[in-house]
Amino acid sequence: MCRDRVPGTHGYWPAALAHHSGAAEFDSNKKIDLTGVVTKVEWTNPHAHFYVDVKDSNGNVINWNLELASPNVLIRNGWHRNSIKPGDMVSVTGIRAKDRPDFGSASVITFPDGHRLTFLGAEDPAK
Repeated sequence: MCRDRVPGTHGYWPAALAHHSGAAEFDSNKKIDLTGVVTKVEWTNPHAHFYVDVKDSNGNVINWNLELASPNVLIRNGWHRNSIKPGDMVSVTGIRAKDRPDFGSASVITFPDGHRLTFLGAEDPAK
């Protein structure tokens, strides 16, 4: 028997620790409202991420890392790989990480034309 295997996990110890609870990483009391330009999108597992340049109150640009659901969940809810892309202007609401000031979990992404992306769905911009 492999010493790294953990009973009841059907996998190995690193795999058991690889995924985390959102409550462990993010503080639901630390709401964020950001507006800026998307600089990068990572369509990867276990969570997709996108990065947004946001100006703070002093005019400094902060590159925020914003976590999404897994690509599989996003696709099942109507997203496409190009639903959000570098150069897009977006407004994002969500929650901030407990221990990183420039990291958060995005709840709603709104585009200038009013269409929105959420974990639960993607609105067609033509509507």
